[in-house]
Amino acid sequence: MICANHGRYANAQNLLSQCERLLLTRKEAAQIINHMEVTVRERWYDVARREGVTERDCQRIGGAFAAEGFRLPLQASA
Repeated sequence: MICANHGRYANAQNLLSQCERLLLTRKEAAQIINHMEVTVRERWYDVARREGVTERDCQRIGGAFAAEGFRLPLQASA
């Protein structure tokens, strides 16, 4: 889904870029994003293993659920 200022880039700032379109204040949207980030980081592994994802595959995909770039500042578009 491409709906934010920086397209599909999975980044907290990008998610916030269109919060008003969803009738959320920036503060409300940030609280939701923060909560979801913590929830995903804490639970993805247990859910994956419970659903049959192998340990090896969990090691391969783990970075997708705890991406370091999620909190990097975005650079202005050229």
